Amino acid sequence: MSRARAIEVAIIGGGIGGIGAAVHLARRGTRTFTVFEKSEGPGGTWWDNRYPGAECDIPSALYSYSFKPHDWTRTHASQEEIQQYVEETIDDYQLREHIRFGVGVRSAEWHERRQQYLVTLDNDETHWFDVVVSAVGMLNVPKVPDWPGIETFEGPLFHSARWDPKAELDGKRVAVVGAGASATQVVPGLQPRVAELLSFQREPTWVLPKGDRDLTPEERKERRRFGWARKTRFDMIRAMDKGHGSDPEMIEAQRKRLTARINEAFDDRPDLAEAMTPTFQPRCKRNVFSDIYYPALKQDNVRLVPRGVERITPRGVVDSTGEEHEVDAVVLTTGFRAAEFLTTVKVTGRGGTDLHDQWGLDPEAFLGISVPNFPNFYMLYGPNTHGTVVSFVLERQAEYVAKDVRRLRKRGGGTLEVRPEANAWFQRVLQEAISKVETWKSGCNNFYTSASGKNVVQWPWTHQRYYAWTVLARRFASIHRPATAETRAARTAIVPLPQQEEAA
Repeated sequence: MSRARAIEVAIIGGGIGGIGAAVHLARRGTRTFTVFEKSEGPGGTWWDNRYPGAECDIPSALYSYSFKPHDWTRTHASQEEIQQYVEETIDDYQLREHIRFGVGVRSAEWHERRQQYLVTLDNDETHWFDVVVSAVGMLNVPKVPDWPGIETFEGPLFHSARWDPKAELDGKRVAVVGAGASATQVVPGLQPRVAELLSFQREPTWVLPKGDRDLTPEERKERRRFGWARKTRFDMIRAMDKGHGSDPEMIEAQRKRLTARINEAFDDRPDLAEAMTPTFQPRCKRNVFSDIYYPALKQDNVRLVPRGVERITPRGVVDSTGEEHEVDAVVLTTGFRAAEFLTTVKVTGRGGTDLHDQWGLDPEAFLGISVPNFPNFYMLYGPNTHGTVVSFVLERQAEYVAKDVRRLRKRGGGTLEVRPEANAWFQRVLQEAISKVETWKSGCNNFYTSASGKNVVQWPWTHQRYYAWTVLARRFASIHRPATAETRAARTAIVPLPQQEEAA
């Protein structure tokens, strides 16, 4: 066996996934990594999404690293508290010296002779890395519709994930376009501030009760008790797995409960009750949770426009019926390009293979992590890993990566790459399972499918299965190719790039 050597790792993204990956690498003995974060601070989606009312829509106890329980102040943490949590994690694990803020990654190109990636940054710097980990996630590129006239609007117009703090919205007439998770927070957050709010909704979605509130001092004390966080996370995930699936009777029962909730919320507004009742099954779209969205829609200064947007004019929004609505500002809560992966980074693998060319219209990866022909390249929250507790899945993936890096380190380098036959098997059983989930095909506009119509986003099984497969499949699914004398010679013979000395 080759003598152990340091493995240089590039992590693209400093959000929940990227920081978690850095911690897991450090805990397994790898400190030779650099996190590249395009924003000026960490947090990823929580750095970007600073709109009024931004908060987590799953319980705070689930939105925590297993290695760092936190004394959350609310049942569902706010954007500010999550941001603080990420900052604390960075300092607790002494990661700040390994992070470069304000620097994005433009490309990663595999060089076979060196068995390394040449990583090019947005500022044109280049560095060599043995391993590249993409932690850019799915919710990093806002989906901005190409409506005719959008560039002619005379007032502020921006996506909620690119919130403009300088926009003067108080006392204005504001359009909020979209009816998903962000809209259910933006609408209640803006409603008290604006003169009038027009909520444009192409189609409604099922809104589940959230139970969001401040935690009492007694509850926080109980949650700080040793073992509480671990047991609670386990119990919550187990309960979610028990309710997993698309049993017709279970789905119909949920539909009746949620329909009754809508009718109760709008008992004095039958027009809103009708407009807010979806025609598709629950779980066709991502579940949305809110206790304040329905009440906000009933306020005197809020008007629901149950139609899509046709075009934008200099002074307003034209809906699908041709009616123009004059507004002072437009806020887009139109989601993200979730079914497209790594759109901001060009990744080149063996033989000059471009990742997006290999994928075509349908992104895919083994367990959402590894791709054939791309050695030592990993993705966090890659294809078909959505629909789960994100922190749970990200940690399983980070553990997978950290163990592989440790394996490379102990073997003196070389490459690890998913076997094509393992990936082919996984993709086959994955799509077979997806084809049996009727709720995802019940007539809604969701973000799960690629341009070809293939579901490339959702995980169709339980959390327990994901955990088991990331533990058991890692060894048999990957092939290790050791570093050769030619590889070592290539690294010393090729003159290092000028910037190489700066790499961590």
